[in-house]
Amino acid sequence: MTNIFSHQPLITPWDGDNCQPCHRHFYHQPGGKLSFPPEVEEQWEVIVVGAGLSGLTSAYHLKERRVLVLEAGKVPGGVCRQGSFRGLAYPAGSAYFYYLGDPSWEAWYQGLGLPLADSLIAKPVSALFYEGRWYPDCFSKPGLRTLPLSRKAINGLVNLADNLAAWEEVWDPMGSDSLPNPELDQISLAHFLENERELPPQVTSILTPYCRSCLGAGPDAVSAWAGLFFLMSEFSEKARTAAFPGGNAMIAQALAQSLNPPVRCGQTVVRLEPTPHGVNLLVWDRLDNRGYRLQARAVILALGKFAARHILPSDAGWNLEIFGRFRYSGYVVAALCGHISLESPGYENWVVGDENFSDFLISPRNPRGNGPRVMTVFAPQPFALSREALLRIKPEDKAKKLLAAVESNFPGTAREVEEIHLYRFGHAQIVPYPAFLTAVKGNIAQARGRIVLANSDLEGLPCIEAAIVQGQKAARQIEAIFAG
Repeated sequence: MTNIFSHQPLITPWDGDNCQPCHRHFYHQPGGKLSFPPEVEEQWEVIVVGAGLSGLTSAYHLKERRVLVLEAGKVPGGVCRQGSFRGLAYPAGSAYFYYLGDPSWEAWYQGLGLPLADSLIAKPVSALFYEGRWYPDCFSKPGLRTLPLSRKAINGLVNLADNLAAWEEVWDPMGSDSLPNPELDQISLAHFLENERELPPQVTSILTPYCRSCLGAGPDAVSAWAGLFFLMSEFSEKARTAAFPGGNAMIAQALAQSLNPPVRCGQTVVRLEPTPHGVNLLVWDRLDNRGYRLQARAVILALGKFAARHILPSDAGWNLEIFGRFRYSGYVVAALCGHISLESPGYENWVVGDENFSDFLISPRNPRGNGPRVMTVFAPQPFALSREALLRIKPEDKAKKLLAAVESNFPGTAREVEEIHLYRFGHAQIVPYPAFLTAVKGNIAQARGRIVLANSDLEGLPCIEAAIVQGQKAARQIEAIFAG
């Protein structure tokens, strides 16, 4: 094989999660316990900790109050990141959203001033690359019938699509404490497909990249309920998929721009201290390298439970041990930038059988003359891989490995890559493993006293709609606290 790095592309340092501030305060304190001044420096009605979609949404719905949003990272948005190559915006994380056409969702996006008219993704939305061949529109009934499967397997998948279309009318779990068909949460998606539906393992293999990318783990490690709920939106004849040029970063940016004051970045909340009339927050300002104390009438903790359990005091009212049951996937996103000529039929393109990456999309989808294009490659890390291992990976090594994998599937692509932009997310999304949704739904209070939890992991589903719903619920909880 020709040396794919005969022309060395520029490889950028890691971007994405800025883990050092949180790791420093939660795990390593070589200088001993941090010291904070006893005086409260500022007072607010509401302080939101975390500027991902949940935190930004909650602040957006409370913007008539005095609200301050604190973010440990360099920019707001969480996994909704945007990159740029020669003026071309591309998604560097969460890329698309569903339910365009649903009146309530559409009204919410329009309220943010987002350009919905141009956001609908043209079909085919998804395409499958399997054994060297493309299968466009792979989740539609006509597309399912083209897959290289036995007649029994194809008929089984078509029947499953029919079942999901019927279930779509009654399954509405987001924001609800109930879980329809809870028995499906007790088994894995692989078990459901191969044992309940008697589909061959080849079907499970074909769905593996989808599960890894969207649910954080393979079909053997995610619950049938979660897997089917996600596939419901793919098989649906009603759901409409939409995307902006920079992915869901545009949603986060619109939310952030609506806030006054703006999000305060570089601020790590180390601890919360409930008081009789509010909550004190101990904050470390990474930019000024100092600690200070804030006070709020109420706090929204818009963080994953892996971080929340380090900030919450033991007497806050939650059983912090249950937060240890929340499991998250690690993720690497690589933007291969250059004059990419690869033609792929789908917006989201799934690659079966490659352990290095699961899917990719190309911006712009259709080439415009000889202009630049970006191939965003999504590389979910093996589930349960230690985050220490992810932190040890050198960007050069990861870039070369991913480029080699892309070249193996699509020969000639590597020589067109001029730059590789790398993004690393240590806790990208919640993994809904079997029985997790049952444990979460209705069993963890969103609010205790004047502290409110808000994160998509409380919905147990790793999608932006879950994050938005959690932010909306948190805002309503705050209003109820103040009304009481």
